[in-house]
Amino acid sequence: MVSLNYSKQRSREYMKSGCSFVWNATNTTKQMRQQLINFFAGYRARIRIVYLEVPLEEILRRNRERAAAVPEAVIQRLANRLDIPDITEAHQVDRIAG
Repeated sequence: MVSLNYSKQRSREYMKSGCSFVWNATNTTKQMRQQLINFFAGYRARIRIVYLEVPLEEILRRNRERAAAVPEAVIQRLANRLDIPDITEAHQVDRIAG
């Protein structure tokens, strides 16, 4: 697992050189996303959020098939706190059913 500090350092390098990159993370609340958005905005990055909308039942099914499953109580807690991203958070927000 890559550390957050390492990921931020790499993204800093990409932003300084003008390279596009993807930050792949499960940021279920607006507050969690805002920390990263502020970081990226500090480098004047163009921010695009891609929200993959999958029914909870499907998420739980896929999780059960994983070698290292996340406890279902954790997934339920995250789902209960979910803030769906909106256009006020980024230059572009894509909502994809999956």
